[in-house]
Order: sequence, then C-alpha cells, then structure tokens
Amino acid sequence: MNFDRYFNLSSYSLLTTSFAMLVATRQLDWIAVALFMAMLVTGFLIDTNRLSWNLPRRWANTLMLVYVGMAFVEWQVLRFSPVLVISHFVLFATSMKLLRTKSNRDWLWLHIVSFCLVLMSAGLSAGTTFLLLLVVYIFAAVSTFIGFEIRRSQQSFAEETQNQALSIELWREIKEQRQPMTVSASRGLFGFSATALIAILLVAIPIFLAVPRVSRGAGRNGLLSTEALSGFSDTVRLGEVAQVKLNPQIVMRVRLRQQRGQQQMLRWRGVTLDQYDGQSWFQSGPEPSPIRSVGDSFRLDDKLLPRAYTEQRFFLEPIDTNVVFVAPRPIAVIGLPELSRDVGDGLWTEPHRYNKIDYTVYSDTSVPGDEELAADNTRDFRRSIRERYLQLPPEHDKRISQLAADIVQGAPTQIEMARRIERHLREQYTYSLNLNQVAEGDPVADFLFNTRAGHCEYFASAMVLMLRSRQIPARIVNGFQTGEYNAPADVYTVRQSDAHSWVEVLFPRSGWVAFDPTPAAGLSNYGDGLMAWMRQYGEAMEMFWLEHVIGFDLSRQLSMAYAAQKWIAFYQKGASSQWLDWTSGLARRLESWRETRAPGGNLPEDSSNKASWRSVAFHPAMLAGAALAILGALVFFWRNRWRSWRRAIKRDAGQSAIRFYQEMLRLLERAGHKREPHQTPQEFAAQLAIPAVNEITRLYQRKRFGDEILGDDEAARVESLLRDLKKQAGRQNYFRWPLRSVKRSP
Repeated sequence: MNFDRYFNLSSYSLLTTSFAMLVATRQLDWIAVALFMAMLVTGFLIDTNRLSWNLPRRWANTLMLVYVGMAFVEWQVLRFSPVLVISHFVLFATSMKLLRTKSNRDWLWLHIVSFCLVLMSAGLSAGTTFLLLLVVYIFAAVSTFIGFEIRRSQQSFAEETQNQALSIELWREIKEQRQPMTVSASRGLFGFSATALIAILLVAIPIFLAVPRVSRGAGRNGLLSTEALSGFSDTVRLGEVAQVKLNPQIVMRVRLRQQRGQQQMLRWRGVTLDQYDGQSWFQSGPEPSPIRSVGDSFRLDDKLLPRAYTEQRFFLEPIDTNVVFVAPRPIAVIGLPELSRDVGDGLWTEPHRYNKIDYTVYSDTSVPGDEELAADNTRDFRRSIRERYLQLPPEHDKRISQLAADIVQGAPTQIEMARRIERHLREQYTYSLNLNQVAEGDPVADFLFNTRAGHCEYFASAMVLMLRSRQIPARIVNGFQTGEYNAPADVYTVRQSDAHSWVEVLFPRSGWVAFDPTPAAGLSNYGDGLMAWMRQYGEAMEMFWLEHVIGFDLSRQLSMAYAAQKWIAFYQKGASSQWLDWTSGLARRLESWRETRAPGGNLPEDSSNKASWRSVAFHPAMLAGAALAILGALVFFWRNRWRSWRRAIKRDAGQSAIRFYQEMLRLLERAGHKREPHQTPQEFAAQLAIPAVNEITRLYQRKRFGDEILGDDEAARVESLLRDLKKQAGRQNYFRWPLRSVKRSP
C-alpha cells in the first residue's frame, strides 16, 4: 500500500464515519442516504484512479447555485424540517467536492465538513451508537490529519527543491518516490493513531469527571433530541393497541429495588380510562391538578401507610405523551421538573417528545389477599364514583349484562364476582391480534358473542362492562407489561410490543385493585439464544451510557469526590501506620542482630527469628523495590538489544547500512562536521579526509546499493570504527554521548 492509497483510505473512513453518525440520528431520509453513499464510492474510485471521469469546476459551481433554490423549496414548499434541509445542503456540497480531483485545500474542506457533521450528530443523538462511532472517528481523524501533514510537506518540499530526486521520503523506505509503503511503515502510522486515540480517551475521562455540570433536568431542552415514539393518548379506540403490539421499539428501561420477600411481577401504570361511548374509551373529569414539590421530589399520599416499598427508576425514551409511568399506588416521585395528577390517579409531567427523561418512583406494591377483599364487601360508594365508574354506553348491549349475570350467579362477594369474570374470559376466549374493526355496533359485544378472539383491549373492556352491569365500579388502565429482564444491566427493557390494558376494580377500604383477564398468550415472549444474548449486552451498554454518562450530573460528581477523599484518607492512615510498624520492627530486629554478633553473643536459630526476617524480606515496600529494579533492567536490556543497528543486519542489508552510516553522521555532527544536503557520501568523506569515515562510507555504499549482507567481521569493524570516532571527539573536549539507533534515513 503506497502513501496516497493509505491517505485516501483514511480520509474516506473519516467521511464515512461522520456520515454514519448523522444517519444514526434517524433524521435523514433513505433517498439521501443512498445517494450520498453512491457519491462516497464514486469519489473513492476517482481518487484511486479507478475512474477517469471528473466533475468540471464550472459544473459544480452551477449545480451549487441551482441547489440553493432547491433547498428553499424543501424548506418553504415541501415543509421539510430545518435539520433535514441543512443536512441535504451539506451533503450535496460535499458531493460536489467528492466528484472532483482534490487539492490539499479540497481535502481540508472535506475534513472540516466531517467534523461539522459530528457536531450536528452530537446535538441530535445521545446513545451508545454515537459513542462507538465517535471513537472510530477520532481514530480516523488522527490517522488522516497526520497523513495530510505528511502529504502537504512532501509536496511543499518538492516544489521548493524542483528536484524529485531530492524529495524526502518519510516512510522509512528510501527508494524511488511513491514506492509501495512497507508493512512496518503502515503499521507504524496505524499503531501511532491507536496510541493517540487511547491517550485522548485517557485525558478526556478525567476532564469529564472533573468539569462541573448542571443537573440532568436543566439539559432537557430538546438539544439531545431523537425520534419520538408513538405513545398513548387519553382516548383509545378499540383495535389501536394491536398496531402498537407489533412495534419492537424500546419505550423505557426500569431498574427495580424491591424488599426481600416482596418480589413480584409489576405493570407500569399509565393512563386510566373511565368513559365508554360504544367504540372508544376516554377519560372524563377536569384537567390534572399540579402537585407541590419539595426540592425535586413530589409526595403523593401522606395518609398511606405502605407495607412494601418498591423503588423504580425509569429511563424513558422520547414519547408523544407526557404521562408518567409508575408501579401501582405511587407514594413519591423524584427527579421530574413538574408533576400533576388527574381524577383517575394518572400522573403527568411536561412534554418530552424530543428528549429522554429519567425519574425515580417509590410505590406501595403490596396486594391485599382475596380473604381480606372478601371482608371488604360494602357497596357504599360516593355519587361521583358511581357516575364515573358505573357508566355504560347509551346503546349498551343487554346480552353483555345477561352474560355477566350468568357468570356471577350465586357469588356472595364482590371479589368472587370479579374473579369469576376474570377466569371466564381467560379460559373461554382466545388471544389474537388479527382482527377487523367493527363498522357498526359495539365491538365488545362482537368480541364476546361472535369472534370470541381479541387482544388485551377487548378482554379488559369486556370485564369492565360486565362488572359495571353488576354495579361494581371498574375502569381500564393502559400501560405496559413488566418487560424483558436484562441481567447484565439489571433493568427491565420495555418495548412498544409490551403495551397492555388491564382492569382496576374499586373496593371501599382497600382502594383500586388490579385484575388481568387477558390469557397467557397475550404476554410478551422475548425468546433466548445468541441473538437475545447479543441484544441484552447491547442494551446493557446503552444503559451504562444513559446512567453513567448522560446522567452524570453535579450531585454524582460531589458523591464521587467525597468517596475518593474518604478512601484516600483511609488508605493514607493505614499505609502510615503499617510503614511505622514495619520500620520500628526492622530497627528492633537490627538491634537484636547486632547483639547476637557481639563477642560472646549467640545467634538463635529458632523459627520465630527466621519468620521475622522473612516478613522483612517480603514486605510490600521490599517487593515493590525489587519489581522496579527488574523493570529497569528489562528496559535497559530492551533499549540495547532492540534499538541497535546491528539487529537490522539479518532483516535488511540496506537498512543496516543506513543506520550505521547515520550513526556516523550523528557523531560527526556533534563534533562540528555536518554534511550538507547537496553533498554525496563520497564528497563528504573526501572533505573530511578521516580514514574511519572513508572506510565506513565505502562499506555503506557497497551494502546499501549492492544489497550485500553485512558479515560478522564487517559489523565488528564498523562498531570499532564508530567507537574510535567517539573517542576522537571526546579528546577534542566534546561531551560524551551514547551510541543510539537512527530512525530517520539520510
């Protein structure tokens, strides 16, 4: 691989990575993605001389003027978003550069555009995909910018000298200009780029941890916007959930902390619906009322005495609704800028269509048993409760009431009636998403008496209508199932396919209790195997990014700083005490040793004395000193073994000749004799008239251009001559210097 090909490959990797970051934001249409990918491929073929076609500059300028008008049409006529219009314009301008033979100025322009695409992508996404692509981009940028400077320097030097024979080859291979780059040279630049990338990350991590930042809530202004998910609304038409159930897109992630012995599968409660018009469910009552906050926390129920605290931390994706999802019976919510509650106990916050939010909820998830609910069998409900939660549509199908009466016949309590209806729906009907909406009539009646198959909305609607026909207050709840447990991240991943509807029944003393008449076939099945394993670890990485990078705010910085300070103080105290004890013990042992060596003294041979000296020898300080000594010896051995010009003999005769000749030039330059660029090796040796220089020069020319292997005797002779030159320079009162290898070619 020659240098030009390496530079082209590195530059196009840079452009492709920045473009991939923009594509990952999901702001581009597929037509723009396909066209620009074609432009990248065409430009690469032009720059690698595989395609002779070249876009004339005049055509490029004309097309740019035409596209300015097209951008205005996209904005004002087609009503494209400003982000999409700007992205189209930048990609079109970049394409005009890609289709031409490029000068250094063109390459620099393309590199700057790639950086602008990264900045644009950073404002539109905040996921791990962006992080991974950013690491690749930094690596490509280091390699590209180094290659660009080498390319520019070569061209500048060639222009100054006007002599191609004198152009400097910077790739360790001193042959004709533009000769193929050696594997070691390409690996050298590749390795340097990787090292620079690691160094950048190591420097960036402490800066990220140390720089103060505002709280997470202050950054929710839409800058880190992503594509909004289709969510829930306060009105639901039967059949709509089936469309959501087919969508695997992630809605939220939930981390649970439950008390020991209280582990249970939970649902994430969202919208409550109480009014049914024969086709759709919606919520009645006034607008949600705001809840007063104390700091960043909201207390929801001061009278409730919880029996089982459950902590939930929600990481919610951008969604079309501002509903706050919680486990049933929430007590407190922390981390939201505002919170409101409606008459159906639903919680709401500010819209977050274009940004992610995270918050923590504490809920009382204890569930009363059937025996306790059987004792709670009074029917003394307020008038407002009866009006809202016993409502039936004007054209209510009487067959539904008759079916309910047949099912609950003989049931003595409210809980027994609810359990019978729930069990009947689970066992006598099947779960299906393949349904056609009923054009006329009640879809619930059609489900119960005709199709006898449906999804969760139909099961929940049927149970609510049957309970209400028996004068039992009930309502529908729309939310999500628990989701798929991700063990590596310790979170539940909830997708749109986990959307679910269930029933809440009111008991006078126990409050609202959840029932789920949907059969087990309606519960999500996530599968397993290799694909599930890869998906979970990818989501675990995403979770780490959200929690520890996006969610890393000032409070976590202060906590981390306090923990680090506490650890350092504890370690210093322990280390100081250990060092003092060790030095005191060493002093006592030395004193005892001197006494035993004194005239008339006896050296004890007991095991305790041997053990004490063994503890001195194996003290951490002694071991650390020994390890440092061994490491220093290894470094010294490596420098003298691997950086010697003599090791190049077996690999390449020409390289060995270059190195020992360059070593001679370095010694002479230190002594005040510098070879001028216009001098040949023979002219320089004749000018000095030093026998050692003449002999080394003859050996250099024969080995360098004759491609002869340097023998052992000749290598020893060269080393002896270099040593004599060094001694001669020392006698002339020059400072001493060690023999070192030469990395650059003459």
